[in-house]
Amino acid sequence: MAAFLAGVWLIAAPPVLHFGASLHAFRPYWWSMGLAVVVMLLGMVRAMAPLDVPLAQPITIGLAVGLIVVALIRTDGGTAAVWLNQLVVGGLIALSAGLAFLISMRR
Repeated sequence: MAAFLAGVWLIAAPPVLHFGASLHAFRPYWWSMGLAVVVMLLGMVRAMAPLDVPLAQPITIGLAVGLIVVALIRTDGGTAAVWLNQLVVGGLIALSAGLAFLISMRR
């Protein structure tokens, strides 16, 4: 559930934190918003049927690392607030998915 909510926030964050983003058609944020949609879908799957898709947690961790990498290599005009938000939310997604993965491995 945390990954789903984090994905919703990642999609909502550019217009909230950078009001001028709509002037540039969200160009700096397409990668992070696309990854956020996939994280949201995996978060819904993990919340509804966690035992049916055992690879959902490692895939979510990989996507969270992808979010962090996209934030670190950004060269197009995103704001620092959105960049920092993406780093923090990507880290939180990776941490929550990693903890869920470790708990499921112990069982």
